[in-house]
Amino acid sequence: MDRIRDAISRARTKRPDVEQQSAAALAPARISGAAVMDDFPTVTCDTSGFAKHRIISNEQDPVLNAFRVLRTRILQKMEANNWRTIAVVSASSGAGKTVTAINLSIALGSKADVRPTLVDIDFYRPSVARYLGIENCPSALDFFEGKRRLEEVTVKPDLPNMLLLPNERVTRQGAEYLSSEKTDELIDTAINQYGSNVIVFDLSPLLGCDDALAFLPKVDCVLLIAASGQTRVSELKEAKRILSKTNIIGTVLNKSPRSFMPNPYY
Repeated sequence: MDRIRDAISRARTKRPDVEQQSAAALAPARISGAAVMDDFPTVTCDTSGFAKHRIISNEQDPVLNAFRVLRTRILQKMEANNWRTIAVVSASSGAGKTVTAINLSIALGSKADVRPTLVDIDFYRPSVARYLGIENCPSALDFFEGKRRLEEVTVKPDLPNMLLLPNERVTRQGAEYLSSEKTDELIDTAINQYGSNVIVFDLSPLLGCDDALAFLPKVDCVLLIAASGQTRVSELKEAKRILSKTNIIGTVLNKSPRSFMPNPYY
């Protein structure tokens, strides 16, 4: 009888472990890329400054429809060619490439089956975090310098289904970093661990520094931004020469007068 009591006692002692194992077995399996969003700190965007920087702020924003059309066209071309990475570039500064990269990422994230990662690698004038009104954010440059791991410089802004690698630091060694294995690691991790369908890079202008030249061989395609009444023909010709061996997915005419819109009703 004593042996039976001892056996029952031992069974009761082990039962919580068994119950825990059963609960773990019944818990849904974690799918790579599906639950990863919760692993990153959420940062709050100051939407009060969105209008000033021409960032999409709500579903009623008339700019949203234009970027949805751009999103659909880009996705169709990228999916047809099995492309995952796109750099948003301009010939010179002031054309609106950063605003385009942000709004394109927001439009991509609003589509149910797309999870974009936006990366600020404009190491001369990093502006993504400032335009989004995010304060005290990590810097992607820390990753390239080997000071922090990639997941430590990745955040989840309170925007639809997107991740962000912001940057608030300037360097003149961007070309060295962007041509290194760190860039390969970033792209591989964003695709295979973050579950990103599209990685959007905000890159320094093509003219004036060699960051873009160093980075372009690692990206699938580029979106070229030109500003109406601002970007010179000579600059576009030089940009086309630089991009001669790169897949140009399209060109956006930014800052165009409303009268130039094909159908302003929409």
